[in-house]
Amino acid sequence: MRWLTRCGAILVPFLVLLATACGSAATPAPASTPATTIEARGSSTSKEITLRVGLEFLFTQPPDPAKGGGMGLIKMGLGETLFKQGKDLKTEPWLATEARQLDEKTWDITLRQGVKFHNGAIMDATAVKASLERAIAKSPTAKARLDIAQIGLKNPFTLTITTNNPSPILPGLLTDPSSVIVEATAAEALGDAFAERPVLTGPFKVERYQQDKELVAVRHVEHWGPQPSVDRAIFKYIPDNNSRVLALQSGDIDIASYIAPESVPTVKNAPNLAVVSAAPVALEFIMLNHQREPWKDLRVRLAISLAIDRAALVKAVMQGQGAPATGPFPPRMLPCNQIREHPFNPAKARQLLGEAGYQDKDGDGFVDKDGQTLTMTLLTYRQRPELVPMAEAVQGSLKSIGIKVTVRLVEQITAALQQGDWDGGMYFNNMITTGDPHWALSRFFVTGGEANHGGYSNSGVDETSRRVGQATDRQTREQLACTASQAIVDDVAVVPLLYPNFNYGISKRVTGFDEPHPFWQYLMHDKIGKQ
Repeated sequence: MRWLTRCGAILVPFLVLLATACGSAATPAPASTPATTIEARGSSTSKEITLRVGLEFLFTQPPDPAKGGGMGLIKMGLGETLFKQGKDLKTEPWLATEARQLDEKTWDITLRQGVKFHNGAIMDATAVKASLERAIAKSPTAKARLDIAQIGLKNPFTLTITTNNPSPILPGLLTDPSSVIVEATAAEALGDAFAERPVLTGPFKVERYQQDKELVAVRHVEHWGPQPSVDRAIFKYIPDNNSRVLALQSGDIDIASYIAPESVPTVKNAPNLAVVSAAPVALEFIMLNHQREPWKDLRVRLAISLAIDRAALVKAVMQGQGAPATGPFPPRMLPCNQIREHPFNPAKARQLLGEAGYQDKDGDGFVDKDGQTLTMTLLTYRQRPELVPMAEAVQGSLKSIGIKVTVRLVEQITAALQQGDWDGGMYFNNMITTGDPHWALSRFFVTGGEANHGGYSNSGVDETSRRVGQATDRQTREQLACTASQAIVDDVAVVPLLYPNFNYGISKRVTGFDEPHPFWQYLMHDKIGKQ
């Protein structure tokens, strides 16, 4: 059976996906550099075109796919995976040209020929095997996601991958940033320094990297595909939204990634600037700590959900830049038309708190039980600027039903959630990394999931999610995922808030960026230029 690139990477007989391209010759990058500087040789002319991009995140993990930095490497045009998500969110070939399923656990993956790593080495089946084996050995995410038992070499440009369990969507899983293809021989030679000087296949290669400051990339002139429209790209770490907007207005950057909703009018009204938006593929929600007593009670969790006016959040906080969330998946990703959501109903919320034993016995406006006021420590973070005012709005909504909320700003939300000293956490996350709902279900909602920081556990959700992962046709996977979504909503595993638009501010000198990819992971591409 051959594989068709569909949303969710579903199987269809006898389709072959082919793509060919070639590169040109160039001098490879120098072999050694200081620890915090990576030198490379790219195009250099008197009229060199440089694009400057302000990012809310540079790298939250080291710039090595095996250490969690794969998404940033793809975003900056440095790294590539065997398959990628297209603008229609369907899985399509990238460094591979074809995937052919031999049986429920075995796939043949045919590779693109003419691909060279940044150091000039050829990417063939041996190199890709070494890269995937390195990912599995060093990345728990890659090991769990890919579930690979064995990788064989069928010919110089074809791999045979055998998984431990049935894997009907392996091409989609190979879009995960943990599986970015690296030059494993260079990685072994450099050791820990590889995170400072990754050797990859993308259209750009690193010239200089300063942690928590900037990364400078230049053209990889031997890239297999079209050459970038700019010679050099400088990615600046500017975590504060206002600072990114000011840098855009002053001309210090050409693209500001993820500008806050309140900044959209400012950028739109500037004569030399514009705003481009990508439709929602992410969810903003409140993660709940199911290990703490108040939130173990479904009635209390449901009261929180009923107390929040999502339409008001979209209007007031997001300036209309998004849509109220009805469940864990944006409709563009998974259209579950029959989801029974929690409508805004503060009276019902107060009733549920009363049924759970929470009453305002001392008349201070907050409910208590056994002499203890019902309080919530709600974490939020500045890299997603709307989450701070949204947390304050949630604070007001929960106060109206008698819950006392303290909002706490943290620098790194994941690290703070892993520490466990919290009740709720504001969270923003893409839900479509592999183009299939099983990715988010297994991360956030399955018992022991890697991003299930609140310790949520529901055997029914676990079982339905398992069935999603094993289903071989798109319709069945979507139906099962919608069933899991309804269970997640009913059980208030998290509190969905809204699906945000992803807004970029750009200089009008920037070309080829009118329709950005809906998934910000694919920020850079060859058509982005500058007048």
